[in-house]
Formats: sequence, C-alpha cells, structure tokens
Amino acid sequence: MSAVIKTTTPFTISEVLFAALTKLGAEPIIITAENINNFQNRSNVAIDNIITNRKDYNGLQLFRFNGKVWQLQHDQDEYETSIVSAVNKEYQSVSRFLNELNGIYQVCYQTHLKNLAELERQKIEQARIDRVAATRLQAITEAKAQGYSVKEKNIRGKIQLVLTRSV
Repeated sequence: MSAVIKTTTPFTISEVLFAALTKLGAEPIIITAENINNFQNRSNVAIDNIITNRKDYNGLQLFRFNGKVWQLQHDQDEYETSIVSAVNKEYQSVSRFLNELNGIYQVCYQTHLKNLAELERQKIEQARIDRVAATRLQAITEAKAQGYSVKEKNIRGKIQLVLTRSV
C-alpha cells in the first residue's frame, strides 16, 4: 500500500522544522556521528536525519532531506502501527500529524523571518556605526595633520569636532 501526503508548505529549513517539531511535542533529535549508533534499529537512518518520537512498523519515524525539502519517512500501512500524538497521547494519522506540523511550521517560519530581519537591521546599524567612526577618525587625523588640536563635543547624540590652531 502506498500513499502520497503533501503539505501546503514545503519543509525547507531544518531549524524551522526542528522548532516546529519541538512545539508539536515530537521530541526531534538530529542524527550525528556521535549518536547514530543509538538509532541503528532503523536500517535507513543517516547523519543529519531528524528523528521523531512517532513510531510505526519500522520503528521511529524520521525526516530526511532530499536536496530540496524535508520529507517524513514512514510506513504507509497505518493499520499496523501505533502512532501516538505526543501532545494528547492518542492515535494520530500521518496526514493529521503533517497538517498540524504544517500550521506550526508556518508560525515558526514567520518567527524565523522576523529574526532574520532583526539580524539584518543590526548588521546595517553596525555598518552605520563603523562608517561614522571611520569618518570621525579620518576627520581627526586630517585636522591633526594640518596642525589643529581637536576637541570632541557630543551634542544631542551628534559628534561635533572643535578645531583650534595653536600658533
């Protein structure tokens, strides 16, 4: 038996998927070289897979990156499984699980976008601060090269350089 279950949002960012799985209560674990031996009961487990606490006939279900999106690897025959929702501890089909994950993933994705925007804002602000410092240093250096003594005043958040020439 086979089935294709698609979500409206592709799971493309591993950090967002991990956060969504955590919020959903799926207790995700990223497979690394250090912990892969703990999951050898599943023959197709590989490094960088994301293991969940959902079990089926083959063992723990996992997400695998196929080069474009993260896909849930699971046994298609749900009648032979004991898939349990981590939140309410009752049977939950794969399609229902993916639909719930889809909604939470979208929320986590919006948070991810806000974080990226904040990082970009901080990067731009730091570039501005660096530019102001470089301009200040250049002005002071040029003034001293021309024989001026330089005093700095900070007036309402702006730097004012007062140049005096000693004769």
